[in-house]
Amino acid sequence: MAEQGEVYLVIGGEGFLGRAIVDALVERRQQQPDSKDEIRVLDLRRNHHDANVEFIKGDICNPDDVKRALTLGNRTATTVFHTASPIMKAPEALHTRVNIEGTKTLLECCRSCGVDKFIYTSSASVVYSGKALEYVDESIGYAEPFADYYSETKAIAEKMVLEYNDKYGMRTSALRPSGIFGPGDRQTTPGALLAQRRNLPVLIQVGSNTALFDFTYVGNLADAHLLCADKLYDDNVAGQVFFITNDEPIGMWSFLRLLWAQVGDTRGPKLVIPNILASFILVVLKMLAAVHIVKHEVPFVFGMTFTPRYFNITKAKKHLGYKPRVAYSQGVPIAVNACLDRWAQEEQAQNNN
Repeated sequence: MAEQGEVYLVIGGEGFLGRAIVDALVERRQQQPDSKDEIRVLDLRRNHHDANVEFIKGDICNPDDVKRALTLGNRTATTVFHTASPIMKAPEALHTRVNIEGTKTLLECCRSCGVDKFIYTSSASVVYSGKALEYVDESIGYAEPFADYYSETKAIAEKMVLEYNDKYGMRTSALRPSGIFGPGDRQTTPGALLAQRRNLPVLIQVGSNTALFDFTYVGNLADAHLLCADKLYDDNVAGQVFFITNDEPIGMWSFLRLLWAQVGDTRGPKLVIPNILASFILVVLKMLAAVHIVKHEVPFVFGMTFTPRYFNITKAKKHLGYKPRVAYSQGVPIAVNACLDRWAQEEQAQNNN
């Protein structure tokens, strides 16, 4: 494809991570004036308008929509990035439909259309059962049991993607990010800022804050996707999974306080719940979630506040050439300012209506 250029299709390209990948592709093409690369997006709705990007409205569970996006203008996509996924707290039926059924449809359509490369955005949660994970690498097996249904469906999809590698002339790989944050973030950053507005989460700390956690700036994760696509013909990349993080393990509460400091809240906790008591509360929350008294994501999130969960990304550094460009010190202000700007725009739009 050197003479004709690559044809990139970003599934879910109007979402948080998808848009970051699109922006990275556009930036790279602009740095190469003679580039013939084409950038497409398949999504349910359009949130951005960019003359450099071809938007196709469609559902990943609809083979006709997918094939239309893959073969637009009689040019078949050479590389597909599959970033579409519901947020963790979405209903189980939606996780089944998008993560499992949607991924299967995408893979089948890519196979039949002759796509060369397929990169799946998985999750570090596929190896998380609620127990401590300390500097683990890709040799660790899938969680038994999974901490929640979201993670289980991501693991099922990841396995499908890897099974397709080299079987039909298509090379595949999966990336496992942990704790994505950045501009466009709808979970980590806004969740932390809303908690700060409620005041109590700032004053009450769960656990001793000695358990380390990994977060990943969205721009760094986009870099990893492009690196993976560029190197997918390498046998050390094809058919492989890679943990992707900022390589800056940090206490969960320390990271939250980095976010809170951006809005002027530098208070420390007034009450620290000991780990042993937090563990007991977690057991109760799991029991309540099992009978649907509390939402399924509550024990998942609560447990992560005092349970170590950080990863060894040596494999990504060695075989992808991945190196995080944006540290927490740079990414946190960007994420917070983007969230506050979005809230202000949404509030203004409501007032105008």
